[in-house]
Amino acid sequence: MQIVKPQALKALILFLVLCFFLTPSYANCEQEQISVHCGKTPTSIFDHQGRLWTTFTQNNFVYVSHSDDNGQRYSSPIKVNQAPQSIYSNGENRPKIQLDNDNNIFVSWTEKTPGRFTGDIRFSRSIDGGHHFEPIKTINDDGLPIGHRFDALTVTPSGLVYIAWLDKRDSAAAKKIGQDYAGISLYYSVSTDHGTTFSTNIKAAEHTCECCRIAIENNGDQNATVMWRHIFSGGIRDHAIATLTPTRASNINRATVDEWKTDACPHHGPDIDNSSHGLTHLAWFSNGALHKGIYYGTFQNNSNTTTNIIEVDTSPQASHPQVKQFNNIVWLAWKTFEDNQSRIKIRQSLDKGIHWSKPTIVASTSGNSDHPFLINNANNIFLAWQTSDEGLRLIPLDEPSPKQ
Repeated sequence: MQIVKPQALKALILFLVLCFFLTPSYANCEQEQISVHCGKTPTSIFDHQGRLWTTFTQNNFVYVSHSDDNGQRYSSPIKVNQAPQSIYSNGENRPKIQLDNDNNIFVSWTEKTPGRFTGDIRFSRSIDGGHHFEPIKTINDDGLPIGHRFDALTVTPSGLVYIAWLDKRDSAAAKKIGQDYAGISLYYSVSTDHGTTFSTNIKAAEHTCECCRIAIENNGDQNATVMWRHIFSGGIRDHAIATLTPTRASNINRATVDEWKTDACPHHGPDIDNSSHGLTHLAWFSNGALHKGIYYGTFQNNSNTTTNIIEVDTSPQASHPQVKQFNNIVWLAWKTFEDNQSRIKIRQSLDKGIHWSKPTIVASTSGNSDHPFLINNANNIFLAWQTSDEGLRLIPLDEPSPKQ
């Protein structure tokens, strides 16, 4: 049995609470000003022409805004939902934005519904360049007043729209007949007509963690890879990985072996990148018996095993890693707290994750801050990070020298 020292446990709990509940409030925002700097949980992506699109929440609305100069100036925000909603907007559960090859814009989010830990998965799209968004669709199809939360969104090169989420319907059904049910389930739905309609909900996995974000990424032209925190035998909350197809989930495997036994939800999901042929880059946080801190690994698709596990940062307050391959360089970014400052650190690998550079601090702040994100256009990779003092920053990252 894993024994955690009381002081270390107290520090970890405090840190996770701060990560979950603190949201930036940009110091230079005027009252009622709607912008990516003043709202909560901005999430950004570049389209194929290099325009930056950002979705965020403010005053019970989801907004979308764009920038043509890498975040120096933004367009007037456009409302996605026309009527106010109670929207989940914390680091782990936030609106998502994706685009297809025709620059149609897709946005998903979780609306909080009456009840404890309840919600519905909402979706809207714009097919006119972001000038307006269509009426909202509800993606979960069970009609139950239960938990459907932590949506994840991706669009394949062929234009299939995948939305996955954590769903309580199986747990609720078991409880109704007096049976125990560990955790909840992972469901998803697919649109084959660019978001006009969505498939019947498909169950991908049972016994998932209740409140950690899902990582999702394209897998070829038609499928998606999804990684989530799973509840394995004995209450171990490590990660699983699977392939989503338009009809079913396949290749469900254990992705991490950290032996983190806990009855609490860590509020700390993983990240993945599928840019390398034949392998998936993984980044995750654990407080398990075998691994504590931020880790990287490569999931080998031919053998369905994770290899090359790298200890990224084992400091007590390292958190929320991101991984992305760009221009044959694998990048890691994560958040930590040192010397009374939140800091974003990065490491790079020039050989698909085998060897890594030393950690480098690329941004810091003394106030509250969001989770970090790695995004790229055709030419550059950036750190996107919102802080209470600086608003949403887009920081270009320099490529490392060949010597690491």
